[in-house]
Amino acid sequence: MTEIVADPPDPSCSLLLPGSGILEYQSVDPDRFLPRARDTRGRFAKGSSGNPRGRPRGIRNPRRPVPDLVARPLSAHVLSNLLDRKPHLLRPLALQVLPPPLPSIDPAERLGIDLASLHGVEDLQRLLPTVLAAIARGEITPSEGERLARRVRTRLRAIRRLARVRRIASVDGRG
Repeated sequence: MTEIVADPPDPSCSLLLPGSGILEYQSVDPDRFLPRARDTRGRFAKGSSGNPRGRPRGIRNPRRPVPDLVARPLSAHVLSNLLDRKPHLLRPLALQVLPPPLPSIDPAERLGIDLASLHGVEDLQRLLPTVLAAIARGEITPSEGERLARRVRTRLRAIRRLARVRRIASVDGRG
């Protein structure tokens, strides 16, 4: 096999670089002003770490998981002290103890309204006072009433578009 020989370095470049090895004026100790000072073997020197600024705020420490209350229940006093020291654990611990949230029931079903059976603008206009009365009686919340009104408005727009398309189709069919 033939041996590949590299060209010698350009003399103008090699004069800029000092010879190999450590010169007298070079310090082997870590530079305290550099954030990542290393010793001669490439390891971080004493007093100089690879993460000088530390863990950023808001990033959880992965070594401290949330205690499992089912496997190892804590007494009320210990749990209270833990939450006093670490209030950010309240939500994860509550999720372990509390039952899962119930699925939301459609407010239209609760009021006995079938939106699919509403076909005309008059039907939909009669529905909105029913929704407002249910909100006033406390049968549904105002946000549920708003969601229901939006669904009614969407259905009303679809009915109007369908009527417009049919009208255009009938005009095009005649002409």
